[in-house]
Amino acid sequence: MEDFHQEEKEMKKLKKWQLFSLIGVTTVVILGAIGTILLFNGNNVADKEKTIQVQKVREGSVASSVLLSGNIAATNEQYVYYDSTKGDLDSVLVNVGDKVTAGQALVQYKSVEAQAAYDTAVRALNKIDRQIYDLKTYGTTIETTGDAATDDKTTASAQRSVDSQLKDLQDNRADAEANVNKAQAQLNATTVTSANDGTVVEVNRDVSKSTTGANQTLVHIVNNGNLQVKGELSEYNLANLSVGQEVTITSKVYPDKKWTGKISYISNYPKDNQNTAAASAGNANSGAKYPYTVDITSEIGDLKQGFSINIEVKNKTRGILVPVSSIVSESNKSYIWTIEKGTAKKVQVTLGNADAKHQEISSGLTKDSKVITNPTDSLKDGQEVKSYEETH
Repeated sequence: MEDFHQEEKEMKKLKKWQLFSLIGVTTVVILGAIGTILLFNGNNVADKEKTIQVQKVREGSVASSVLLSGNIAATNEQYVYYDSTKGDLDSVLVNVGDKVTAGQALVQYKSVEAQAAYDTAVRALNKIDRQIYDLKTYGTTIETTGDAATDDKTTASAQRSVDSQLKDLQDNRADAEANVNKAQAQLNATTVTSANDGTVVEVNRDVSKSTTGANQTLVHIVNNGNLQVKGELSEYNLANLSVGQEVTITSKVYPDKKWTGKISYISNYPKDNQNTAAASAGNANSGAKYPYTVDITSEIGDLKQGFSINIEVKNKTRGILVPVSSIVSESNKSYIWTIEKGTAKKVQVTLGNADAKHQEISSGLTKDSKVITNPTDSLKDGQEVKSYEETH
């Protein structure tokens, strides 16, 4: 019996403890909710009380650069390849190290057949010229009858015959002259001349008539007085570069020296479609490569053909700049809050380059736009802005 009473007392204590615990938990939840509400309302009040700061956009440029690599190459160089369609090779007329001038003969193919064809064409043309001369000079012989009417009729008929023959001969002469020009071109082609002044850097006299598909170089000429940079840039740099941009050139061979240049060419097409193969191989890091050329505008100095160099392309384009704090990103799009006639307006913009403080705006704003530099979540499109602080 005593055990029963003791157990009953313990049960009552347990129920009281559970009740107190429940009351404590409920109190904590209520206090937490009240705190959250107060904090939320406090933030809203802070947002509402926060002074809107407005700044007019300014024009300028963001300090940025693109780094490229390339090689020094001759601006004017000429490769003379063996051409079996011109006949058998007779001789290479220059040697490595020779200085050549534009128009100088470099390679001579055997020209016996071409010379014979030319001579034949010239003789045919000369023969027709003699026939035309004789016809114009002597015409044709007619016999007179003494009857004026008959003789006039005979003369007119003879003249028509002469005119017809002369027209045929003139047509034949045009064909003969075309044959001479063609034969002359084929004869001229047996001698290959230099297109530019320069230095012979390669000569190959041992060539094969077998067609292997590979070009066989006979002579290679370069002009070291005019050098340029040739290289390839990635698809990621393509949008940031344009012809005419100035560059700075450096070489590891001469780390303390710099040269200047200007982009003169950027291809619109990737080199050899190598990106297609990279894409099919699943190489995400391999983008398309586009050939480019830079003309060196400073003194060549110690630069030599074949040097590997680095290029820095500095961005000097001027655009509309805003503080980076004014940019609002939503759903992969960029927006800026502007003030127009005392009203807040949310404008979608296109971003350009940026640094730690400034963001370049490619489109969406004008040079007269005023932007809110400290936008908050409480701003509404079309909201009236009664007061704001204009900064500079």
